[in-house]
Amino acid sequence: MRTVLVGSRSFGNVVTIGNDLLQDAGFTVLRVREEERPLDDAKLASIVSREHPEVLIPGAEPLPESVLAASDSLRMIMKHGVGVDNIDLGAATSRRILVANAPGTNAEAVADLTVGLILSLLRRICPANETTRSGEWSRYMGRELGALTVGIVGTGRIGASVARRVHGFGANLLGYDVVQNDELVSSLGLRYATLNELLEQADVVTLHAPLMPQTAGMIGREQLRSMKETAFLVNCARGELVDEAALFDALSSGGIAAAAVDVFATEPPQDSPLLTLDNVVATPHIAAYTYEAMQTMDRLCAQTVIDVLVDGKMPPNVLNPEAA
Repeated sequence: MRTVLVGSRSFGNVVTIGNDLLQDAGFTVLRVREEERPLDDAKLASIVSREHPEVLIPGAEPLPESVLAASDSLRMIMKHGVGVDNIDLGAATSRRILVANAPGTNAEAVADLTVGLILSLLRRICPANETTRSGEWSRYMGRELGALTVGIVGTGRIGASVARRVHGFGANLLGYDVVQNDELVSSLGLRYATLNELLEQADVVTLHAPLMPQTAGMIGREQLRSMKETAFLVNCARGELVDEAALFDALSSGGIAAAAVDVFATEPPQDSPLLTLDNVVATPHIAAYTYEAMQTMDRLCAQTVIDVLVDGKMPPNVLNPEAA
């Protein structure tokens, strides 16, 4: 029996195309039972040992070597998402387990939410909603996005999609990335700067960098001190990019004006002090959660598994083809 074990909460839960493709190709699709959540290393290793899947489709749960070694049947990790910082890629390669992701499938969804959060901060939509519902009639003064400078940290697929949207409002664009996108410069007028220059000049800073050793904690106390007191920070990338204690101090002391956070270092963030602040808009890691993104992502995940394990192909989203 060819088994696919689904750890991701969203794969096959919103749309059926991924499940349908896998089942039509002869795979049995099993899901981690709800009573077994939340998943930690030991629990997931126990489930993998019990089910002996050929394929594991994880979400954000960690996949260290202990999980990868839990069954000799495991041949492929198909990440339901883009970032693979939760997967021990080196251990997977040494165990000849292929790892793939779903690049580009959620870029438009994440960009949409990013702009929505920016507008929510600039126009103070959340407090205006709360006070109006409570019977008050407070007139909140806001800022116009087109009059501001937006700094985009990470100008890959998602950052570029954000840039195109923000450009439509007329905002001035700054970018920071180790790999520069010349198309954004020529078509949108985006100007690349150092990270410190971007933080000093931007009215809105939005993060779209991948989580890697060199980006973890890239926005810390020093970087937050570089920002304007009137600036806004948006993080729809990874919680670990930001020193959350430093962000709390900056927000509570007036170091920056406000922040919108869709991701946290620990999720769910039950004890995060950021949730106690009135100048924080918090959402539960939903940037990629649209029907359109799920349709595209589920299809790509299933098709990649079929391409590799049924048809013997090696699509470009396999990150360690040398493990084959």
